[in-house]
Amino acid sequence: MTQQHNILKYWRDIEVFNLPGFNKNAVLLDLNQILPWMLDQTKTKDNYKWRYTLFFGKIGNSNIISYLNTLLKSEQIQDWQELVTGFSCLSALILNENGSIEQDSYILASYILGINALKSGKDLSTISEELEKVKEDFLERHNILDNSSNSHQQSDKPFCLTQIQNEIAYLSWLAPWLNSDIKVFVLKEQVYKDSEAVISFLNSFFLDDLNYLTSIKTSEFSPSLKQYLTLKPSIDKRRDLIKDKQHLFEALNPCYLTMGRWPSKIEYGLYSAQSAAVNTIFKDLKDFEGIQGVNGPPGTGKTTLLLDVIAEVIVKRALVISDLGCDHIFDQGHNVIPKENGFDLYTYPLNTKLQRDFGIVVASNNNAAVENITKELPAKSKIDNETFSKASYFSNYSQRLIHQPSWGVLAAALGNSENRALFKQAFWESNEKENHFGFEALLYSVYKKTDNTDLYAREFEKQNQKFKSLTSEFTQFQSLSSKFHDLLPQCIENHNQKDKHLSEIILIDKKIKDCVDREKILLNQKQELENDFSKIESTLGVLSLRKPSFLFFHKLFKTSDFKSWDAQASEILQEFNKINKQISDLKNQIDSCLKNIKDYQLEKKALGLEIEKLDEFFIYYNDIKKELNHKYGIDTNDICDFKFLDKSIKQIHLLNPYHSKKIAHLRSEIFLTALKLHENAILVNAKKIRNNLNAYFQLIQNTIKTDDKIYQNLWDTFFFCVPVVSTTLASVGRLFSSYSKQQIGWLLLDEAGQATAQSVVGLIQRSKRCVVVGDPLQVEPVVTMPVELVKRLRQEYRVDIAWSYSKTSVQQLADRISKYGTYMDVSGTDKKIWTGFPLRTHRRCDDPMFRIANDIAYNGQMVKATNLTFEEESLAVSQWYNVSDQVILQDRHVVIDEVRLLKEKIFQLRSSGFNKQIYVISPFKSIARYCHNEFLYDKKIECGTIHRFQGKEADVVFLVLGSDPRSQGARNWVSQKPNMLNVALTRAKKRFYVIGNKNLWGNCDYFNVMAKELK
Repeated sequence: MTQQHNILKYWRDIEVFNLPGFNKNAVLLDLNQILPWMLDQTKTKDNYKWRYTLFFGKIGNSNIISYLNTLLKSEQIQDWQELVTGFSCLSALILNENGSIEQDSYILASYILGINALKSGKDLSTISEELEKVKEDFLERHNILDNSSNSHQQSDKPFCLTQIQNEIAYLSWLAPWLNSDIKVFVLKEQVYKDSEAVISFLNSFFLDDLNYLTSIKTSEFSPSLKQYLTLKPSIDKRRDLIKDKQHLFEALNPCYLTMGRWPSKIEYGLYSAQSAAVNTIFKDLKDFEGIQGVNGPPGTGKTTLLLDVIAEVIVKRALVISDLGCDHIFDQGHNVIPKENGFDLYTYPLNTKLQRDFGIVVASNNNAAVENITKELPAKSKIDNETFSKASYFSNYSQRLIHQPSWGVLAAALGNSENRALFKQAFWESNEKENHFGFEALLYSVYKKTDNTDLYAREFEKQNQKFKSLTSEFTQFQSLSSKFHDLLPQCIENHNQKDKHLSEIILIDKKIKDCVDREKILLNQKQELENDFSKIESTLGVLSLRKPSFLFFHKLFKTSDFKSWDAQASEILQEFNKINKQISDLKNQIDSCLKNIKDYQLEKKALGLEIEKLDEFFIYYNDIKKELNHKYGIDTNDICDFKFLDKSIKQIHLLNPYHSKKIAHLRSEIFLTALKLHENAILVNAKKIRNNLNAYFQLIQNTIKTDDKIYQNLWDTFFFCVPVVSTTLASVGRLFSSYSKQQIGWLLLDEAGQATAQSVVGLIQRSKRCVVVGDPLQVEPVVTMPVELVKRLRQEYRVDIAWSYSKTSVQQLADRISKYGTYMDVSGTDKKIWTGFPLRTHRRCDDPMFRIANDIAYNGQMVKATNLTFEEESLAVSQWYNVSDQVILQDRHVVIDEVRLLKEKIFQLRSSGFNKQIYVISPFKSIARYCHNEFLYDKKIECGTIHRFQGKEADVVFLVLGSDPRSQGARNWVSQKPNMLNVALTRAKKRFYVIGNKNLWGNCDYFNVMAKELK
């Protein structure tokens, strides 16, 4: 067993104790009355049917946790700590409109078996098998099998009172620790006729995936999962994009720029970090498998980034379609899916070049995040309608998918069975009463008329020529801009070389001047000596005339006259020779100076020629820059030239590298034309697409089973037509029923800071490439499990705390293995943590919210967009309303005076004419509930804890602090990390008002920073 298996087993055992949520719409079933499914049913609306879900037991989650704490001898929860809220149940099952049990619909809560295993000291590894056995035994236990048949078919008899009472007795035996009677609740609802019978509560959504992964060898893990479970990240390969601007510059190279761009306003481009992140994602993941973490603080454009990723994946597939042509979208032959009831299904294999690489799944633990992406992609409001007025992708079939004007079928929300059924109804099926012509009918009508197929084939060729022309134009731009970008190292080297040469010339000029000055001095000295020499020559001449007669005899006899003359002559001659030698030496020195001057001048000339060559390069470099500016309209500030590395990191983050309206328009047109290629390729191949999609919708509604090859083909056919599928993490196991690895081309995991580490392993195993986007400094995963249980299971498998269910998130695990990122301070310590690709340009909040959040959470790394200011004269400035008088408490944390002041301030806002959305946020659930009840009359006032508001924004936010003045522990809990305050602050665009005891909260970590900022 590997350490990776130990980690997975630890996570699996954790999931056993998942507490299934109780449906709040279920009502108590009166067992003394006739059971509701035994009564005559009222008529449902068209295409809908009745369904009954029975829930056995309504157990407070806090009671279950309390029992676990007692069982584990854990420390009791402090009085200031938030209790786990909500309810769970013991088991559930689904009945159809006749009261018969739906096939395989019974489920027992796994935590019951988990508790029993803890009590008896048994291993938890067999829980899944025990759950399956309980499900199988259920039919026999209640005598539900049809005895008239030799098969194991269920009886269609209605579920009766005796069977309900037997189930209650069974559960009482199975869970003897319960100290209350087991009551039964029923949820009666109208569901779409084709919706799958799935319990609205489930055991852990991830248990099956974790069981599967613990049963296979690590060699069978996908490359992305292997990377996710890396025990020791390669720290030496990390590239710090905040500390070293060179790494950011390299990531901005236009050779990595994506062809496709989401058709948003062409005036706006991606900021440096956004652009570099998209570039890096496709540079590193396009042809490979793996994970890239993106660290996105609030308001830094995470969704904008994801839209461009989606656009580029669609363009990448269009490039393949363009090369294949519309007649080779499918390979030869067909596959048959036999059906027990009805006709066999014939499906057709997509060209292998179109499989596994292009399907996009957007997933999140946050329902709102999933909903947002599904609504935003098809919405006209998310594109530049003025510039791209003709943007359309099967737009006639997208209007029913969202409740606003739509431009294309870009995304499908398929997470739960109801969503799958509704999507099929809205997109695929026709409705004569509503005069709705479904996509299935469109495809049928096309291939029934061959002239239509020919028409679409011609249109495909027309769009293909346009696509090739646009991509060729982009390639030319990309070639020129990347050439310019690649010249920077040479440009810097040449600048340094020129500076060096100029310095050398200055030095040479000084040397020449020194030589010239020296020459002048030497010439002066020579002239003086020559003057002296002339005088001595004259003296020698005079002395020669005065020499004694008969010099030979005087010299022979050494007469006094000779001695006198000879002494004079010798002295003068000695001086003569001395001066002559000095003049000769000076001549040599002067000649040397002249030679040096000449050599220096030659050296200077050579350097001048070198500088001329360098200047030619600079002219070439600047000519390219001018061309990028004049031909493509790129502002010179957004061209990454030799000044780039001299800018501060904050200045760099405010750039829109290589962006212009013209380039944005070109790239958007490439994306929109790529969609047109898809559209016409689909219509040319209408019959095969129709057959495959018909089988696909049966596949996802679990009415057919097939092998992995056909399964993959059906999914890729759907992705070919609808590029993006969104789902919550909880629904992945049912939506993607095959365990086949790398079946999804691109996984875009949003708000990953909220997701528990184990919640994505099944999805990562199924995915080829994973882009993990989030912020570990915002909402963290909700942890309800007892600390002692988490600790015990972790120690049992000897798993490092880095993998702890209660200490880490998907975002943190993805960040630690990301090559590109930066280091951030860990709150309350002197340690630093590595985060993924850092987005840092903030466009949501005005000051002081931005300034405070940047200080407490991001080490001042965020940069506020320079044009971001909000003027709202009717709003009071952001401030802290201090409430510190005698406190009247309710429900532990609610300070009545704070709520009273909140109501007063909101009344003032409404009276001043401010009628927009207002958020009321509190660290404590009790305060959020109390405020919610106080403002039920105003739908534009939303109250909750921070978890409710992740990913949302409003002009005005109130933070109501509350807490018992005597309970410092409550305030310490809220302020142990910057996360809670960071999220609250960054929901507010214009104003942020704090209500609470400033004296108490102002002494808490992070809140003390806010106390200084807000008066």
